[in-house]
Amino acid sequence: MDMIKRISLIIFFIIGAAFALYEEPSSPARMLAMGGSIVASGGSVVDIPFNPAIAAGLDSWTLGGTYSSRWSLEGFREYSAAFGMTSEFGNFALCWHERSIIDVYGERTVSLTYAREFKHKFKAGLTTEMFITSAPGAGIWDDPAFDGPAYTFCANLGVLYSPHENWLAGLVVRNLGLSEVKLLETSEDGERVGEQFAAGLSWVIENDLVLAADMVSEEGNIEKWTPRLGMEVLFFNTIAIRAGAEGE
Repeated sequence: MDMIKRISLIIFFIIGAAFALYEEPSSPARMLAMGGSIVASGGSVVDIPFNPAIAAGLDSWTLGGTYSSRWSLEGFREYSAAFGMTSEFGNFALCWHERSIIDVYGERTVSLTYAREFKHKFKAGLTTEMFITSAPGAGIWDDPAFDGPAYTFCANLGVLYSPHENWLAGLVVRNLGLSEVKLLETSEDGERVGEQFAAGLSWVIENDLVLAADMVSEEGNIEKWTPRLGMEVLFFNTIAIRAGAEGE
């Protein structure tokens, strides 16, 4: 029976690894529909994890959240919540994200963002993040190599620049200073996610027509980039039709 439990644990760890450790949080609806483009086209509180500078554009206290159901895997859940606050010193945002398989594996992220606008053309934001990685399955099955949840920290830096009232360019660096994660003491090497870079451009052709494009690097691999393209058409300030493409 112990062997069966250990094999089951290994299988679930493989499944967890297949989700890609610390991959991007679940995409908000607008980002998902626009092919993943968000670096320069995002504007809501739930977009802040993808570019901290977006927080500088908030004009009121805001609360938002997302829920994602992927892979049709029983017990899998992914959701996030974000709260934005404005002040005369700049804007702040507190975000939470969770991706987990109930009683098996979990990743949780708590982040605090500070951002402000400079001279109406330049916005900058800094996010500090704490990752909590856990394997409750190992605790349930009394795996002696499991030493409890792992806590790691990193920072994200983002900027936005508007050379023209209809154009916006953005740049983001994620996972700065993130160290490797080891959940089992018997592991020779831990999981380490490298830095990720993203650049974006958005063009507001008219108030009801937006085009956006992003280039996003693979985590830890600056030589591999993925293009993301999106568009949005807004009717009567109420209904939006969106389309996008990512990669090929």
